Amino acid sequence: MYFSKWLLKSNKPVDPYQLHKIIWQLFPDKVNDERSFLFRIESTRQKCEQHILLQSISQPQATSGELIMLKEPKEVHFDLKAGNSYRFMLCANPTKKINDKDGKTENQGKVRVPVIHDDEIVAWLKRQLVGSAEVDSVELIKKDLLHFYKNKPGDKHIGKIQTVTFLGTLTVEEPELLTAKISNGVGPAKSFGCGLLTLARI
Repeated sequence: MYFSKWLLKSNKPVDPYQLHKIIWQLFPDKVNDERSFLFRIESTRQKCEQHILLQSISQPQATSGELIMLKEPKEVHFDLKAGNSYRFMLCANPTKKINDKDGKTENQGKVRVPVIHDDEIVAWLKRQLVGSAEVDSVELIKKDLLHFYKNKPGDKHIGKIQTVTFLGTLTVEEPELLTAKISNGVGPAKSFGCGLLTLARI
């Protein structure tokens, strides 16, 4: 797994779906493959300047004119051990499914909605990690509402998602399961900068 940091300079705010497409340009030989990276917007020092942490299976190539490399890709091999404790950070899109009040029948009559209340958001996080790690402490340090415009053949619409940034500590229970969570991401909306779980040893 490779970790790298990038800077996106733009004359206007870039919606997360468009940012996802820009990041994909760092993998010119993977355009027809399944997405094999996760990313998180780390900071916005100026109105339109975004620092991006990127985790990828393949080594990214600085071929995009819109992204400037801040830190070269570093290959990391996870060596988690049961019982070890870590600080963690995660930007995620906590959601739940409810019955569609308009009576739509798609998706078994269910629609996905954001989880709003803090206690339910924390419970959502613990469910995502159940069996892989025990959440020892957690803070919800930021909530954002991200607007996006999706423009794919047959799928063009304006949307929005609620994101929550978690900061806390956890203890590893099953290293392989937690490694899989880190590799695959946590929760939905990974194309919008959600799901990247990072750890730092305490």
